[in-house]
Amino acid sequence: MAFNYRPKTAKEVRDKKKPFSNTAASVFDFVKSQYGETIVLDPTSNFKSIKVPRAVQQKRSIIELKRELINIAKIDISSMDIVFGNGSGAGGSTINAAETAKQENATRLVCEHFIEKGTMPPATEIEKIYEGYDDGWANTFEMQAKALKTWLKANKGYEYSRDSGIMPYLENIALKKCGVKTKDSWNPADIYIVRKTKLADIKAKLKRIGDRIADPRLKLDALNDYMKVLFNDRDLVGISLKKLGKSVAVEETNVKGIVFEKITMIKNSLRCNLDLKANGEFETGELAFALKVGQNVVNVQVRAFSGGIRESTQMDMTGSGAAAKLGKVSSREAIDPFLQKYGLKRRMATEIPKVGYFTNAEVANFTEEQRKLSTYLIAGMKVDFGKQNWKRTFAEARRNEIENNRTASQLSAKLQCFQWINILYTLDKKGVLNEFLNIAYYGAKKQYATAGPFLKIS
Repeated sequence: MAFNYRPKTAKEVRDKKKPFSNTAASVFDFVKSQYGETIVLDPTSNFKSIKVPRAVQQKRSIIELKRELINIAKIDISSMDIVFGNGSGAGGSTINAAETAKQENATRLVCEHFIEKGTMPPATEIEKIYEGYDDGWANTFEMQAKALKTWLKANKGYEYSRDSGIMPYLENIALKKCGVKTKDSWNPADIYIVRKTKLADIKAKLKRIGDRIADPRLKLDALNDYMKVLFNDRDLVGISLKKLGKSVAVEETNVKGIVFEKITMIKNSLRCNLDLKANGEFETGELAFALKVGQNVVNVQVRAFSGGIRESTQMDMTGSGAAAKLGKVSSREAIDPFLQKYGLKRRMATEIPKVGYFTNAEVANFTEEQRKLSTYLIAGMKVDFGKQNWKRTFAEARRNEIENNRTASQLSAKLQCFQWINILYTLDKKGVLNEFLNIAYYGAKKQYATAGPFLKIS
């Protein structure tokens, strides 16, 4: 079913002239006049299936509502399917900071209500934070709260924090006192819970760690170690959140030592397609390959994510099948320290010639570099560079990028990815490719020496 049609008027419903349009329009009129809410319809059901917003559920049970429709509104609903719900696609379609804040604060509220009071909060309370949230998010909030309660067992008596309280207090110490450059590269927790009876002592200890006269790196180690103790005692827990589907997984992250996985590259998955389309853009703007991690397949992309004409690439990992979404690998914290041990480093956007300013020597070097890379075997496979001749497409891309920013961004990324291919080849020759893939895999999960502990609900 697809509950995604949100009519503004009853006339709009009638004008669709579906088999159940008139009945649905009458239900619309009654719900709007009595409760000030608008229904959501499933167009694939010919308007037979109706969802009434959860805000009404706080005032009437579904049985009581149906009685009102029959006895007060005099509507024959015998053929209709009427349930409570907010439909699909109402919330979360736009990914931005404001929308994310609403979603995370809604989770904070639902977790607090469910864990501390044993019941879900009224829909009206959730809507004060996240107006118009859809059924997918309603399902996510409930699953997250139940998963957290199960993990906490009988523990309760917490303060739940996002925009105020322990979360900004803790992150301020990490950022200003302990050398953390970006919050998410250290700890991607979206909300925190802290035991109320120990809050004052915890804040005092965190402050003492931040105020030490010591190298920030040593203070960060002390901060992480203290947070691990608090995590294990369930006194302070950072929680990373994802929108959920039909299942939920809970994972303790950066709490114990990392157990390395056997990670292998999947055959014939290594691609850096250099072919150009008719519009002058590359087929893709990435270097891609796939990994086998346990029973899961993880897809890896190295590309520019914001579309800047000269933007440094990032490595991103996404699970397929049973594997969860991982995220971008933390380059500064995970990748670079490992590469430095072998005299390697990533090629950055600043090393790519400016648009329209490639010298003959630079053209020759990038042409020869690709020819050499095309002979390499990495994990027993060659890189698939596509079907077109690189010397020709390189020349065409240099012309196109002057007028097309997307081509410029893709060309910049491809030339940076040449170095990535060389890195993978060199690490494979040295027999440490599996070790690097583990570093990258756990880096995507924000698990490395300088990362803080958190609970991942995904």
